[in-house]
Amino acid sequence: MTAALTIKLGGVAADAREALAVVAAHAHPSCVLVHGGGREVDAWSARLGLRPATHEGLRVTDPATLEVVTAVLAGVVNTRLVTMLGTLKRPAVGLTGADAGLLRIDPAAEALGAVGVPRTADATLLEVLLAAGFLPVVASLAADDAGQLRNVNADDVAAAIAAARGGRLLLGTDVAAVMRDGAPIAELSVRDAESMLASGEASAGMRPKLRAALRAAAAGCEVLILDGRSPAAIAEALAGGTPGTRIGAAAAAAPARSAS
Repeated sequence: MTAALTIKLGGVAADAREALAVVAAHAHPSCVLVHGGGREVDAWSARLGLRPATHEGLRVTDPATLEVVTAVLAGVVNTRLVTMLGTLKRPAVGLTGADAGLLRIDPAAEALGAVGVPRTADATLLEVLLAAGFLPVVASLAADDAGQLRNVNADDVAAAIAAARGGRLLLGTDVAAVMRDGAPIAELSVRDAESMLASGEASAGMRPKLRAALRAAAAGCEVLILDGRSPAAIAEALAGGTPGTRIGAAAAAAPARSAS
């Protein structure tokens, strides 16, 4: 049986047809896609006169911003991805974390506004769609227990889904790998990743990715943080390679090493 595969596409990759074509052609039938769309949310916010704010690398979501996030992620970006995949002969279905209880979330820190943190994921709907031959495409939104729709960091969504499904998690970002002293790190132990977070060595944008990677790794997943803009890196990962930075069971006990 093919191991489960969860891929998180960032805002950059969401517009990259070439990268998406690699996924459509080479990702195996148990693949689930998760996406954000921060750059488009920023662009639409600017058009509407809303100034984006962040707290520890995460978007602050006030009521007006939540409307933009919902429209852009669940509407513009998700529908575009599903349409692209259809033209690439990979039938897809667009979802959010609110569909069929896919994600169960808790409110995040009050400073973040209408933001949620995944508690658990229920992969039942995903497996039904996969069994029917569809590629699920999940936008990073969900509802809390009170029915309040909340913005959720896409890395956290992907990690929660991967933790529920097992297998591999590919976390796309806009750099080649986790960096140390200007050099990419090929493998990162859980302990070293935790140290980078605790010391502040991990930059604001990388912090959510490392936290998400650690959650999935703790559930037994192999995690790759890689350049989501690069079709070559995505193709290598889908072929079983390890571009970028690998965090997982085999790397957990090993010291971090830089790529040669």
